[in-house]
Amino acid sequence: MGRTAILALRVLLVVILAGSVGGQLVFFPVLAGQLAETYPELAWLRWPLLAVVVLVILVAQIVVVAIWALLAMVEQDSVFSARAFRWVDAIIAACVVDAVLVMGVNAFLSLQVHANPPGLMLFLLALTVGGAALACLMVVMKGLLRKASSLQVELSEVI
Repeated sequence: MGRTAILALRVLLVVILAGSVGGQLVFFPVLAGQLAETYPELAWLRWPLLAVVVLVILVAQIVVVAIWALLAMVEQDSVFSARAFRWVDAIIAACVVDAVLVMGVNAFLSLQVHANPPGLMLFLLALTVGGAALACLMVVMKGLLRKASSLQVELSEVI
């Protein structure tokens, strides 16, 4: 991977991390307050749902950190080591956790509270499917990394 691509990805990761921290600290708390004022019958959901949203974002931030670590390993030409598998496992686990959390919120809003408009329901469903798809993709990528690691070991033995 070229230095330019790694630098561009790192810049994007910093932007994603900064935006997600801003969302955690400012945007979603303000939004939760406004929704509690607009819908007083659902005001009791303000803090529990805000906590879940902040947790989902935190888990996504773990993925950003894992990608950063994998990029560092690519730069050091050590991506075919056992350490890389731990970072890939962290990404897989984070994707599964986020998908389950979002699916739980969607089910709770739909079945318990009956306060899930179709647009929100479809958005949460898309996030759930996207998280599950990303987890599956990372499982495939882990298999490719395992295969490439074994091929590199074989090649180093030949040389």
